Amino acid sequence: MFILEKLAQYARTGRTAIVYGDDSLSFAALERRSNAFARYLLDTLADDRTPVMIYGHKELSIPACMFGCLKSGRGYVPVDTTFPPERVRQIAAQVQPKLVIDLAGAGVGAPVVLDADALEAVLAAPAEPVARENWVLPAQTAYILFTSGSTGTPKGVQITAGNIAAFREGVAPWFDLDVDGGRFLNEISYSFDVSVCALYDALSRGMTLYTVDKTTLGDTKKLFAALRASDVDVWVSTPSLAEICVQSEQFTNALLPHVKRFVFCGEVLTKKLAAQMMERFPGVPILNAYGPTEATVLVTAAEMTRDMLQSDRPTPIGYAFSNVTARIVSESGEALPDGEAGELLLLGESVSPGYFGRPDLNAKSFFIDEKTGLRGYHTGDLCYRLDGLIYYCGRLDSQVKLNGFRVELEDVENNLARVENIARAAVLPVMTDGKVTSLTAFILLQSPDGLSALKRGQKIRAALSGVLPSYMVPRKFVALDAFPLNTNGKVDKKSLAALL
Repeated sequence: MFILEKLAQYARTGRTAIVYGDDSLSFAALERRSNAFARYLLDTLADDRTPVMIYGHKELSIPACMFGCLKSGRGYVPVDTTFPPERVRQIAAQVQPKLVIDLAGAGVGAPVVLDADALEAVLAAPAEPVARENWVLPAQTAYILFTSGSTGTPKGVQITAGNIAAFREGVAPWFDLDVDGGRFLNEISYSFDVSVCALYDALSRGMTLYTVDKTTLGDTKKLFAALRASDVDVWVSTPSLAEICVQSEQFTNALLPHVKRFVFCGEVLTKKLAAQMMERFPGVPILNAYGPTEATVLVTAAEMTRDMLQSDRPTPIGYAFSNVTARIVSESGEALPDGEAGELLLLGESVSPGYFGRPDLNAKSFFIDEKTGLRGYHTGDLCYRLDGLIYYCGRLDSQVKLNGFRVELEDVENNLARVENIARAAVLPVMTDGKVTSLTAFILLQSPDGLSALKRGQKIRAALSGVLPSYMVPRKFVALDAFPLNTNGKVDKKSLAALL
């Protein structure tokens, strides 16, 4: 696997691989510690290839564990500490891990559980490099990322080593700066697929990952101090982070004098933000990129231009990568001409082999193209194409992107329905400048509760916090006497939207 080869190469250079606060990890230490973890897995789990579950945030030990898993021929499942205990248990119930790394006291049961101290003892042990024949193969799972599922239970997207190789090939023209080294912003949670840009692309080019954790992101003063210290060459994030930053006049090229490009993905990049970035960082390319987890991070990209921002069309999500086939089709599967909107289908080597343990979902979402033999994925995204550029028009189903995270509205609705005294719920996205900024939940109570809207919202929010990540909890709750219904007898969400 390419990343493993490059780690060994850069381990001989004395370069720093990751900076986290006052601590750092050299490529040599990353290579040594990942070897130690791989040896431990081979000795402890032998031929069992069940993925290793990693529960933590941005600790320096996590990348060594990830690469150690790959060196031992098995995948890993990263779960961030922002996930509440119930969500963590749901993921563990599906994976049934034989070994769990628990850096934050999740309490997940497994035959082997390593806390921070036990893990450090493993990583610090002397170990020889692991033979290549033990490394994960192209067709084998490298990692599984769990995303929101419409049934209220998260679903795991399997990504193989071959998928990652295809991603690196496709993204190279957009990320490759023809430099060896530099600094890369590492603020994305390891349980979010955009972090793959840092772990598998930036590190493979000898770059230093400058880590910004959730505590820093939540404190503007700390955030700007961290950004100033980072001196990054490449910035990859959701637009939401930049929208926070542009509120300060400090966010200019004086803060990041060596930045060579900004790449935004994970949610809608508004024209307003793109224009602000061009003004603050003149001459620095602003890229808008797109890709579902099921197709390995990113599959399209384009550099934003003044003409694009002045057009009456939405911000384009880019051109399909050279190794990705992007088709826009009608409901019957017929290819649509330029300018006509339909579902975006993605085909190529970066498409996932499917959801972990969910053949029912795989049959609906994935397919093999009869003409090309390529594996394909139904994105459920409504798009159209003009002159090669693809434009995103919204979701065909109830899935939305909120602050860079993918959220199934039905997932939130199903968990709301489990809250005491809620008979039914409908969740709608609140849009601002073409992007989802929050969620509003409309609810039917089983019986009057005598609470004010404020007190009711606090009670429901507290109940949801135990089963959903914070980004999935609606900002507003509206109690109704009855839901409006459409002619099919279903909740009329268009009527509800008028109440937002």
